[in-house]
Amino acid sequence: MPKTCMDWSAYELAEAGRVPSPRLLVYREVVEENIRRMRGHLESVVPGSGFRHLAPHLKTHKSVWATRLLLKEGVERVKCTLHELDLALEAGARDVFVAYPLLAHDAERVAKAVAEHPEVRISAQIGCRAHAEHLAGAARRQGVEVECLLDLNVGNNRTGTTPEAAIELARTVEGTSSLGALRIRGLHAYDGHNSSPDPAERDACAVRAMELVAECARSARKAGVAVERIVVGGSPGFLPDLRELVVRHKVDAHVDVSPGTWVYWDSGYDAKMPGLFRIAALLHAQVMDLPAPNLATLNLGHKRWALDQGPATLFSVPGAEVAGVSEEHTVLRLPEDARWQVGGDVYFAPKHVCPTVNLWETFTIVGPGGRVETAAEPVSGRNR
Repeated sequence: MPKTCMDWSAYELAEAGRVPSPRLLVYREVVEENIRRMRGHLESVVPGSGFRHLAPHLKTHKSVWATRLLLKEGVERVKCTLHELDLALEAGARDVFVAYPLLAHDAERVAKAVAEHPEVRISAQIGCRAHAEHLAGAARRQGVEVECLLDLNVGNNRTGTTPEAAIELARTVEGTSSLGALRIRGLHAYDGHNSSPDPAERDACAVRAMELVAECARSARKAGVAVERIVVGGSPGFLPDLRELVVRHKVDAHVDVSPGTWVYWDSGYDAKMPGLFRIAALLHAQVMDLPAPNLATLNLGHKRWALDQGPATLFSVPGAEVAGVSEEHTVLRLPEDARWQVGGDVYFAPKHVCPTVNLWETFTIVGPGGRVETAAEPVSGRNR
């Protein structure tokens, strides 16, 4: 994969002593640049569309602050898991899609939110009859109708059903009085398997997956099932997905793509799609010990940065690489000519920013010139 290059001078922290290390840093101006880049990418597919086809997933930042920034810039719809529903409502979102299979307790939370926030359009996904029964029961108890998107499995094999079974599920929901508290609004399909570093392979995967979505939309209409809205697309596939559905298939429904990582970006995605967005979130650590020649131990471990996609590789120390990680420590192997002292600052980019953010209670917002704007902004959706 191509190696990410970072201009570390653009990520200064002028008041490093104002906040203790380790810290999760978010650079506001880079987030704002990513929002502008997103608009440009979307308009490269649908000229003049702005954010009309965007429902960003909130699972990456889990932040009221970041959500409000997106809404301020003109984003009108958001997508979230159950863990981010409360923060979406707190931030002022007016159209929220809860993209998560709902068990009984979870369905009660969603139905209660619908009852308590009549001014907000809250929709949920259903991928099988059990999901529909849980949600319909909760909706009846709350005295509300809940809008639903049928969840399709288009190759990721994690959630959802086949297009054929989805239509049968819709008929069951609409034709059974016991499930009458639900209204089918459209389709949802997450193509998380579309993650190749090869753009041609990503495009080909999008062609196959979106063909299933488009065919399901056509079949649903023939069966009398309403398809007002279609939500698709993670960060690797959102552009070819949008192109397939809007430009090639010209589906008769509103299409939203729902990537999430793009807001903060990370070194893992940047290795696959160099320069598509800028890395906006960094970890700031300090050297806490020098246990052996060319080894430096940092004051954070895997309780503070996610290892699910492997160790970080992008450090502010040229040539540094991870020699070992434990719960509270990260040991770096340094170049032979490196000279470090206890207390020295080290910055690095997460390889997978989404679970990394979830490991922090708060983050520090950094403004122009490395100035600290907010020392401890809550990660509002953490562990909810």
